[in-house]
Amino acid sequence: MEIIIPILTLGILGLIFGIGLAAAAKRFHVETDPRLEKIHGLLPGSNCGACGGAGCFGFAEAVLSGKMKIDKCRVSSDEVKENIAQILGRGLLKDVKKIAVLHCNGGSKVKDRFIYKGIESCVAANLVLGGEKECVWGCLGFGDCVKVCPFDAIKMSVEGIPIVDLKKCKACNKCVEICPKKLFSLVPAAKNVYVACSSHDSGKETKAVCPVGCIGCKLCEKACKFDAIHVIDASTTLSINPEQSRRVDNLAVIDYDKCTSCGECAKVCPSKCILVRE
Repeated sequence: MEIIIPILTLGILGLIFGIGLAAAAKRFHVETDPRLEKIHGLLPGSNCGACGGAGCFGFAEAVLSGKMKIDKCRVSSDEVKENIAQILGRGLLKDVKKIAVLHCNGGSKVKDRFIYKGIESCVAANLVLGGEKECVWGCLGFGDCVKVCPFDAIKMSVEGIPIVDLKKCKACNKCVEICPKKLFSLVPAAKNVYVACSSHDSGKETKAVCPVGCIGCKLCEKACKFDAIHVIDASTTLSINPEQSRRVDNLAVIDYDKCTSCGECAKVCPSKCILVRE
């Protein structure tokens, strides 16, 4: 008898709590749009954050509410994006496919002005007099961009320069954000020509520290038949893409709205700082 009373008491309490929880669940139940699970189920589940959302579920919520475009997911295939568009009953507005390029080709070609002994990070090294390289505008070579890339699309070359794998790059913008020298930008994938330099020094100063830097000779300007490349003399700012603006004084800059990737500018560049991707 002594053991039955506690058992009954616990049973009654459990029943009361159960009824209370069921009532609360019913009262505070939030209806979810069935399309949310469908969209989330189509996504790759990488949770890379490249879209700017809180993982794939956050992206699905943002797309469903109209706060984010379907094409913001850099990882999903065109087929997946089309399926999501059908679920939402919307047309798919595609962005121009872009890839990351590095505006530097110095690496081991540029000498060190002092011996750096510290954390092997570009961000950390840049805090020490702008890094150890004689060219204060160039790549420091510690590979912060490699570490931050969620798609394994960047590798360091034997010359200490990040190399972007065009097939793997999703234009997630993480390399652009992490580089303390602002050497990366996102350019249209269909355009094969880019300037691999970011020096804003005079031609004489640039040539003294880097054999492959832009010297502002303007031969590229004269060779271009489409008025697509210019060397800006006065200090100014040019919007390379919506994610980034860069200083462009004393530096050849390509207008990709006009560029046809003919490569004539690269042919006449004396320092070979204008490169053509294969």
